[in-house]
Amino acid sequence: MVHETTRHTRDFTVITNRLLQHPTIGGVAIAVGCHMMSVAEGTSVTIRCLADRLGFSRQKVADALHALEEHGYLRRTVIRTAGGRLITRTVICHSPGAPASAPDRPAGRPRPRKPTAKPGPAPEPVPAPSPPSTRAATPTTPRSLPSVPRPGFPAQELLRAALHVLIDLRNTNPRLYVSEAEAEHLTPGVAAWLERGVPPEAVRDALASDLPGERLRRPAAFLAHRLSAKLPPAPPLTAPPPTKPTAPTTHPLLHCETCDTCFRAPEAAPCPSCKSPDTTPAAYQPRRC
Repeated sequence: MVHETTRHTRDFTVITNRLLQHPTIGGVAIAVGCHMMSVAEGTSVTIRCLADRLGFSRQKVADALHALEEHGYLRRTVIRTAGGRLITRTVICHSPGAPASAPDRPAGRPRPRKPTAKPGPAPEPVPAPSPPSTRAATPTTPRSLPSVPRPGFPAQELLRAALHVLIDLRNTNPRLYVSEAEAEHLTPGVAAWLERGVPPEAVRDALASDLPGERLRRPAAFLAHRLSAKLPPAPPLTAPPPTKPTAPTTHPLLHCETCDTCFRAPEAAPCPSCKSPDTTPAAYQPRRC
C-alpha cells in the first residue's frame, strides 16, 4: 500500500492511530468516536442524532458509546443547570489518560505587556486574601451508574417494550424518574427481564415495590441495583420430556334383563334407559353376515 498525502490547512481533525487502529473497540465505535471528535463543541450527540447522521441503528450507537466510555474516550455526567434541570454533559477525549491541553491563544493577538513602573514611593503592603475553600470550589461529579444485565438478542421490539416499562414506572411513582441518558443505560436491563419471560407488570412490581422510606438520591442507581440483584433465572433451553398418554378405560358390555338393552358401564351399574338394577354381563355373539 502507498499513501497519497495532501497537506490540509482547514477543515480537518487530528485523530490518533490509537483509536483508529484499536484492536477491540469495534468499527462502529471507531466511526462514532471519529465523528464526535470532528464536530464542533455544542453539537447535539444524543443517540438519536448520531444514528440519524451516521446511518447506524440506535442500538449500535448506544453500544458504541458504551465501548468508548469503557476505554476512556467518552465521559458522560449528569449535571443540574441553574434552573434546576438535569442534563447530560458529554466529553469526548481525544487522548485518554493524557493531561488536557490549555486552549491556544488566537493568532494575531499580541500578548499584553506589563507597564513599566515609574520611580516613586513604595506602596504600602496589602494583606493577601485568604484562599477560597477548596471544598466549595471543587465541582461534584456524579458517579457512573452500576452495570445492568443485557439481553441475549436485543431486538428493537424488546428494547421498545423495556423503555415503556421505565416510562410507566415514572408515571406510576414520580420518585422513580430517570433522565434520557439514564433510561438508555437501564433499558437493556429491563429487556433482559422481558427476554426471560417476565411480564411487564411483574417487572414494574419488582422494581417499584418496597421502596425505602427515605428520599432516593439517585433513582437510576437504585433501579440498576434491583435489575441485577433480582434478575430471575433464565428458562431451561431443553423442553421437558413428553408424558406417556394414558390408555382410555374401556368398561365391560352389560345387558339389561328388563328392557333388553346393551350398554357399557362399570360392573353392577343400573341400566341408563330404564334405571333397572337387573343387569348382567352380556355374552359376545359374533354377527353373521
